[in-house]
Order: sequence, then C-alpha cells, then structure tokens
Amino acid sequence: MKLENDLGYGSIKANVAGERVKFPSVVAEQREQDIMAPVEFTDKASEDQYMADFLNRMDVTVSSSAVNQQGRFLIGEAAIKSGLPLTTFDINALTGKADSDLALIFTLSLIAGKAVKEAYKAGNDLSDPISVEVPLVTALPVQEGKKKGVKDQYKARYLDTSHQVTFHNFTDPVTVTIKFSQVSVANEGETAAVFIASNQNKKLTSGLKADFDKHFPDQKDDVTATDLISSQNKIILDIGGGTVDIIVIAGGRAVAAASASMNEGYDNALDEAVEYLKEQQYNFNDRTQLKEFLAQKVTGLSRKRHERVEEMVYKQVQPFSKRIVENVSKAAGKLSSGIEEVIAVGGGSIPMEEHSDLRERLVNKLKEFNGGDVIPVIFAPAEFAQTLNLDGLEYIQEHLTK
Repeated sequence: MKLENDLGYGSIKANVAGERVKFPSVVAEQREQDIMAPVEFTDKASEDQYMADFLNRMDVTVSSSAVNQQGRFLIGEAAIKSGLPLTTFDINALTGKADSDLALIFTLSLIAGKAVKEAYKAGNDLSDPISVEVPLVTALPVQEGKKKGVKDQYKARYLDTSHQVTFHNFTDPVTVTIKFSQVSVANEGETAAVFIASNQNKKLTSGLKADFDKHFPDQKDDVTATDLISSQNKIILDIGGGTVDIIVIAGGRAVAAASASMNEGYDNALDEAVEYLKEQQYNFNDRTQLKEFLAQKVTGLSRKRHERVEEMVYKQVQPFSKRIVENVSKAAGKLSSGIEEVIAVGGGSIPMEEHSDLRERLVNKLKEFNGGDVIPVIFAPAEFAQTLNLDGLEYIQEHLTK
C-alpha cells in the first residue's frame, strides 16, 4: 500500500493506495465521558455509505514504541465535528514535525483507515487480522530537513518497529498492523519545484503563464510558459500553515546553504487574528474555528459579520507579508548567480495573493538584487497551490518504484 503524505501543519494532503485525501491536521482526545456508542447500521446501504466516508470518521488508539502520546483520538473531520477541544501541531514550538507524535498518529491512522476501507470493500471479515506493508514518501520543512541526522531519525521512527492502530467505531474493535518497507523524506518546496519543472500538469503550466501575463504584461510576449517552468535560477516560496519554506534553486539544483524555513506560517497570522477578534468581541476559540468560518458560504444573514471578520483577519496578514519579504531578501543575498523568478505555492499562498501586498513587496525588494529591473513573482493557481508538494511526492514515488 503506497503512501505519499504531505503532512501539513494546517491539513494533511495525501495519496494512499491511489486515493487522494485531504483533512484538517487536528485530533480530539476523548475522555471517558466523551466516548460515544459504537455505530450501528440499519441496512447495507447505510453501512456502505459510512464505510465510503470512513477516513472522515476515524476513532483510534495507536500502539507503537515510536509514539509516546497515548489516548483515544478522533482524527481530522471526525475531531472537528465532535465539538471536543482540538489538538493541532504546535506551530510555536522549537521542535519540528520529525519530533512530533502527531506526525505519526496522522500517518498511521490514514494508512490503517484505508486498509479497513479496502478490507470492507473486498468483503473481508473485519474481525480478521489486517496487516499492510507500506513504502512511504513524505517531506519535512527545509530548515528541519537539512539538520544533521534529522531525516534519518525520522525515518527510523517508521522503520524500526511495527505499529498497530485500533479502530473503536464498531462494536468489536478492528486492529491494523503496519510495517514500513521503505521511507523517503524530501524537503517541502523542493517537491513542488520538481513537479512544476516536470510539466506533468499542462493546466498548471498555463495558469502560471496566465498569472505572469496579467501582472507583468510588458514581458508577456518575450517569456513563454516553458521559460517559466524550466528556469534554472529561481526561488520557490512555499507558504504553509506553520512554516514558510524558501527554496533557492541555482543552476537547476536546490542550494541547501541558501534555502531556509521561517518558523511561522499563515496559521500564525490566524492565531494573531483570533486574539484580535476576541478583543473586538468576536467569539472564535482557535484558528481552526476561524478557518471554518472563513470557508463557509456567505448568506444575507452572515454577510456583514463575514466581511467585518475578513477585514480584521487580513489586517493581521500584512506584518506576516513583511517578514516573508525580509527572509526572501536574506536568501537572495546568499546567491552569486541571479534570480530569474519567484514562484509562490502552498495553501497559505492563496489568501496571501488575494488579501495582501506580498507580490508588490517582493517585486520591489528583489529589484535591489537585479540592478533595479523587475524579477517576476508568480503565484500558482489556487486550485493547485495547496497540493503541489503532494504532486511532487507522487512524482518521486513513481520514479522510485520504476
């Protein structure tokens, strides 16, 4: 069972055995009084419907020597719908994903949930033991991934033991045993760069060209779509929930010494917004609630509140925009060769493009590294921006197994 897992601070984007999934990076730990009765089905159709959506209903315990955090957890959408307090990656901690138990809890639950789903689809008795062997391709923020020994230690957490996940959704618990056959760990942002350069998605390439033409019309007749994706000297700006990865590519290769990660991401800006909103008497408990609200369909009843909240949230984004530019400047200053373009990707790039002056700030700053001439800053189309690292992981997995 192959897994490509882009383990984001805000959401998990993964391809597990050919099924693409996305769910929030949250868990809810259940106390005794929170535990609900096991699900019961009145007919086969309702059971089939439940199992088709099983990855959004996971209620698990994880048994593994690689995981210290014990408890019974609802995962992703199941956690959000429970109304229980949510636990997310600590985006303020000095430790990273490689040290986090949540990284393994999400990954193991996803694999095991897919294994249960497949066993049910095959008509197998779920009381029988389920075992899977998994080649995993995943990634870490570049600053974390380039630290000595971190990738090897992270791989060892998966490879050095077998893991068990038990599901409590049913009257009789269902247990899945997981063994990893291979673990490959790339750097976030680099995986997006690999996929963009591969030209596997023509619609993505066209979208990059359209964004370029719209914002840099003076150059649109001179620069082709192929020029944009094949540039050998560029910066990939990967704006995530908990980090911003600045990948410097020179001569077609990522330059580790110049590339860097900011230990904050778009979710940090949302945390700041939550505190500000509370001061203004808007009742949001955390950034997950705020994200859910911002994503809701706006109606006549909610429009005024929605617009006011948006206005206050995006005011908090501007200082974050300024800090991104400062860090891109540091990275650009380490390069002797010139930068030809910046491509912004990641889930955080979508609201940053729509609701901040990041592009304008970057263009003005980068003139200082190019004799006053414009270096184009391009944003990946919103429909692809959040999954480009996953696209790259899939591309890597495909070539690893050839």
